Amino acid sequence: MPKALPLLDARALVLQRAQPCSDVERVSLACAHGRVLAESVRADGPWPVTDRSAMDGFAFAAGEAGLAAGAALPVVGESLAGRPFAGTVPSGAAIRIMTGAVVPDGADAVVPVEQTSGFDGGTVTVQVAVARGANIRRQGSELAAGAEVLAPGARLDAAAIGALAVLGHAQVAVARRPVVAIVPTGDEVVPVEAKPLPHQVRESNSWALAAQVAECGGTALRLPIAPDEPTALRALLQDALARADVVLTIGGVSKGTHDLVHGTLQELAVRQVFHGLDLKPGKPTFFGERDAVAAGGGARFVFGLPGNPASTFTVFDLLVQPLLRRLQGEPVPEALPLALPGGEPWKPNARLQAVAGPS
Repeated sequence: MPKALPLLDARALVLQRAQPCSDVERVSLACAHGRVLAESVRADGPWPVTDRSAMDGFAFAAGEAGLAAGAALPVVGESLAGRPFAGTVPSGAAIRIMTGAVVPDGADAVVPVEQTSGFDGGTVTVQVAVARGANIRRQGSELAAGAEVLAPGARLDAAAIGALAVLGHAQVAVARRPVVAIVPTGDEVVPVEAKPLPHQVRESNSWALAAQVAECGGTALRLPIAPDEPTALRALLQDALARADVVLTIGGVSKGTHDLVHGTLQELAVRQVFHGLDLKPGKPTFFGERDAVAAGGGARFVFGLPGNPASTFTVFDLLVQPLLRRLQGEPVPEALPLALPGGEPWKPNARLQAVAGPS
């Protein structure tokens, strides 16, 4: 195995090759959560579209001088969120107004009902001084017409879905989800529903990896367990390469006599970029690329992950996740966003080691 590669160098090599996929699809708003936006979304008009009240209370003309405390005004109507006041508020009069309702012509201030004599009666007394513009959300104060609300590469979270709905986007252009084939290997590995013999372990890694793939926007394709036998292993890897954009193998990439994955991938025209990381857990990791166009489609990238669960999980987060995010057009920092406390030596987690075994 070549000299172990520093983690940051490995990450740079992965990200250099992960150009955003040009495949775009339109999905309904109901299916857009968690997807990566492939177009700029701009405001189709100012927001709010009119002056709106920020309070339940009374709207009137305060004028340049404002309205003094103790002023009594006749109440000539009301403006509700779904039923605006018709016409212009006369000078020296007020209307009842509710939060979110349109501030009509003739009014330039709102006073909260708590600072008045209340909603009852045909006259309202204002108990505080009120300045022009008080408690009004001005037209366009949140968004100007044409302003970019969401940029390409944004992952659509709950807030973004709400913004799309406000702007009238029943459908939205998003990046295609990368398909990730996951191939567990090893004669010692049995399905999760099986009762393992003393020399066997349940296959858990592909389940965790499939969940990690989904968390960063990909579509996971879990394939059967590949035995430590060249012909069957080659057939499963060939199938994975043909059906996915990225292939993740689990186990079989170290130096053992039955570690066949690395050699088989090379036989299948996967070019090695690196094999071996200066990382624990995760040292035996393999990363390769493939000319998918020349091969008639299929996977461009292959990661050979170690079989240890802690190694598999860690390497995915450090190297596979950024590749999948960048393939979808999501911004990914080149450097690792790590913050580690200093002054104390690192100590292995005994519970984790008991579950995961040796790296």
